[in-house]
Amino acid sequence: MSGKNLGFDRLASIKPDTEPETVVPDRKIDEVAEKHGFVSREPVQKIVRRKEAEPSANLNIRPPISTYNRFVSWAMQNRLSYPEALKELMDKAGVP
Repeated sequence: MSGKNLGFDRLASIKPDTEPETVVPDRKIDEVAEKHGFVSREPVQKIVRRKEAEPSANLNIRPPISTYNRFVSWAMQNRLSYPEALKELMDKAGVP
């Protein structure tokens, strides 16, 4: 590679622009983008329907289909999530 001039000797002459950059508000940029059919890639805020009062854990069971159907039907009739339905049944059974 010796003897070839790759132009690195001119690096010292590169200087940043001295004029301040014009700042355009985000809403203006969004307006122009919408006119041209662009869609925002900003994350959409997730709406959380339920609040968790305490940490949770997984409980995986494989009951017979008849038992599963009874549980799911009861939870749906009472408008309960599965964790809420399990808690309700345990409370009714007197399990501390």
